[in-house]
Amino acid sequence: MISSTSKNFLRRELRRKTEEFLSDGGEIEQYGLGETGEPADKPRVRSVFVSPSPLKTRTYVNDVVTRLDSRKKKKNTAPPPKKPIARPKKKIVYDDFGEPIREIWVDS
Repeated sequence: MISSTSKNFLRRELRRKTEEFLSDGGEIEQYGLGETGEPADKPRVRSVFVSPSPLKTRTYVNDVVTRLDSRKKKKNTAPPPKKPIARPKKKIVYDDFGEPIREIWVDS
């Protein structure tokens, strides 16, 4: 189902809610570049993107990739193509005026 919400609608709605917040007495704190909005006296909260579970050991797949590559190489080692069998070809014989007279078969 396609949402009827456009970016312009969302921008207007966000602007309206911000103005409503400010008109009700709310304040927006400004921070300089590199500053954080978290209080300095409390420990920093872990990022949302960091998983609380311990790091898992990585499984290296180098040997698997090597095996796959070796299989690819085996498939590509096909014997060279055989020379085509020499078969007779049809040749048209023309008269002096460029009109076809007959067809003959010629060994190549």
